[in-house]
Amino acid sequence: MISKILITLAVIMICMWMLSSRVKPGLREIPNPAAERNKKIMRNGAIAFMLVMAIAAAVMIYLEVDQRSAIVTVRVINTQSGAQKSYRVMKSDIHSDGFTTLDGVEVFVAGIERIEIETR
Repeated sequence: MISKILITLAVIMICMWMLSSRVKPGLREIPNPAAERNKKIMRNGAIAFMLVMAIAAAVMIYLEVDQRSAIVTVRVINTQSGAQKSYRVMKSDIHSDGFTTLDGVEVFVAGIERIEIETR
């Protein structure tokens, strides 16, 4: 996730650098209308690209945070006896060896147990 943000920031910085490194004419020149039009198109395209990248990054961050805060149902199943127990857990609180329920109870999963995560 952090790499997506860093790539987006790098693209924005490159676009800003390109916009700021325009060559200023030393001599008085007669402007070419076609060249001026092309410069405006390139500048507007770079600005539009930066806006699209910033909006895409914001949407990705929002969806990632929203997904992590989702509440899921976790079933712990004993593979030998078949006994099941269900818990309601935030998705970000699930770890490889256990999880913390919404009530604050820490559950550790044994080697003979398996967990199933049910999303809604």
